[in-house]
Amino acid sequence: MKPQSIYLELEEKALPCLEAYHNDLIKHDKAILNQMPGVPFLHFTGTTGTTIVMMPTANSPDYYPEKNVRVPYLFGTADRHHILRDAKITVDALERCNRTALILHYNGINLRETSYNKAKEIIEGYVKAIEYSWRS
Repeated sequence: MKPQSIYLELEEKALPCLEAYHNDLIKHDKAILNQMPGVPFLHFTGTTGTTIVMMPTANSPDYYPEKNVRVPYLFGTADRHHILRDAKITVDALERCNRTALILHYNGINLRETSYNKAKEIIEGYVKAIEYSWRS
């Protein structure tokens, strides 16, 4: 499926759930999906906004820095392990952040609704697979 059609499908499903912070979806999430076409993700929607957690491959140079390299990140710097761990930390926190009205998983082919527990399993499996790849 083309990136634009993934965004349109995402917007169609998520927009009705939003009461505020619509730009989370229509500006920020759209920009991320345009920058990273075809990359799997988890998308969380609540009444007050959205959170998208991208899941690129282990060798995505625009997302994960090389081994032992720190890059500017949030309010400091981070290595690739820190960036990867933040994906799981983010998903773990979303249950308490009004972001579970709608949870969607894009596996690179299909966009499907999922549960919070399944989203946690997906991100845990992703983190383990990336860590394994980096060790190999």
